[in-house]
Amino acid sequence: MQAIMWVAASETVTGALDKRRGIPKWVLPVGGYGLSALSLIWVFSKFPFAQLGEHLRTLSWAWVAVAIVTELAVYFADAWRWMALLAPVGAPPFLSCLQSVFVGLFANDILPAKTGEIIRCFLLSYKNDIAVSIVLTSDVLLRIMDGLWIVILYLIITSQISQHVNVDRGMWVFGTGAVAIGLLFLWVLFHRQHAHHFVNKQSWSARFVHLLEEVHKLGRWRELGNAMAIGGLYWALQALAIWAICRADKFEYNASEVIFLLVVKTVVTLVPSAPANMGLYQSSAVYALGLLLTEKGPAEVLAEIMFVVLTLPLIVGGAIAIASAGFNLSDLHRHARDSHETSKLKRRAPQAGT
Repeated sequence: MQAIMWVAASETVTGALDKRRGIPKWVLPVGGYGLSALSLIWVFSKFPFAQLGEHLRTLSWAWVAVAIVTELAVYFADAWRWMALLAPVGAPPFLSCLQSVFVGLFANDILPAKTGEIIRCFLLSYKNDIAVSIVLTSDVLLRIMDGLWIVILYLIITSQISQHVNVDRGMWVFGTGAVAIGLLFLWVLFHRQHAHHFVNKQSWSARFVHLLEEVHKLGRWRELGNAMAIGGLYWALQALAIWAICRADKFEYNASEVIFLLVVKTVVTLVPSAPANMGLYQSSAVYALGLLLTEKGPAEVLAEIMFVVLTLPLIVGGAIAIASAGFNLSDLHRHARDSHETSKLKRRAPQAGT
């Protein structure tokens, strides 16, 4: 029942966003499911089910347990850095951030197109009476930090991993975009008056002035530095979880190879797709493992074990978080609607004064 309620809530939110952007609401789900279907066909066209049974029989369950605990710890770190980033506007309690993170993970695992990113922001806003625009802005800042960490990690391992032309090209594009957006936000923080002066001259100024104000509210260097530093722990734990599941299946990859796998998988699964990134998750892992000179059969088996072991505990944690949320869906919907209307009024205010 709770899952059905979340589906209804997410359809309301995503439907409103798609309508505002002029995008038919079926485009993202159909595109996402299409990508996932093609990826699953590629992975499972000749899947070695006999090898899967053998790997499961010899799997080290002690290392599996380490992988599960570490993967859960990843999102405790995620909640910690979110709380640290929101400190300038009154940091919400850690448990509230943690609950919102796991609810978002649960939504991502049962709904397409990463809907949980929006849901977790609305829930944190609702539970802590923080403007939804500020919470959404903080989530954007966290994703920018993630992009910068991916670039940093890839630069660290390039001297240890053989060069792969396609990956290098993709990372150049991704890294250039991530660094450019990061520098843009730094410029906004350093040059507030110049940023407002530039934006106010543009025809789309009303849409961005309010965003700039939210960035300034969160833009204290101490809190930004703390969140960025905790982000290092967030990514280190993800790498450790993957390393542990590889050890569980008797694959001896070194730290650089594990980080390479993590980076490739993360960049590929940024594309909105089916729930839990199904299909893209496995195909990106198989592709990265192939570049690490792992045969396709064992790579497919490891990718599937990794997907199941590192996804199912998050679904369970998310279900527990939803059960303990104790909110009324109509209140959440009303809060989101009121926040959206308030944001529109604030964006129109500069135009009224001109």
